[in-house]
Amino acid sequence: MMRKLVPVDGSEQACRAAAWADKMAKQTGDGVMLLHVFDLNAAEAMALANLNREEIAERIAAHAAPSFEKARAAMTAGAECETQAVIGSPADEIIRIAAADGIDHIVMGSRGLSGLRELMLGSVSEKVLHRAPCAVTIIR
Repeated sequence: MMRKLVPVDGSEQACRAAAWADKMAKQTGDGVMLLHVFDLNAAEAMALANLNREEIAERIAAHAAPSFEKARAAMTAGAECETQAVIGSPADEIIRIAAADGIDHIVMGSRGLSGLRELMLGSVSEKVLHRAPCAVTIIR
């Protein structure tokens, strides 16, 4: 089965991307993987450094849950859906997971919740578009 990867961060555009991917996946019999990447800054890294693996996994799952809930609420077509939450650089993790999991299509919003930092460093969607190992659809 082919899968569509939808990075989600709780933004409206991520929800629109999830809805679009859901409709396309339902029509073709594909599945959808919602991915939340916990972008770790130095302060968060120091806070997580004192936790064991299970506690880290729980914190990441709790952080990702609202993004997954919003995306699932937007997915009304009912395609098969799975979720994954990871720590790392969003663009790098999206590309890594797409390659490692044999994803055939990434569907993502053109802008997320990162604001000014995104404008200064280049958007995640732009980085993914240029480096992805598969087709990429950007939803506005």
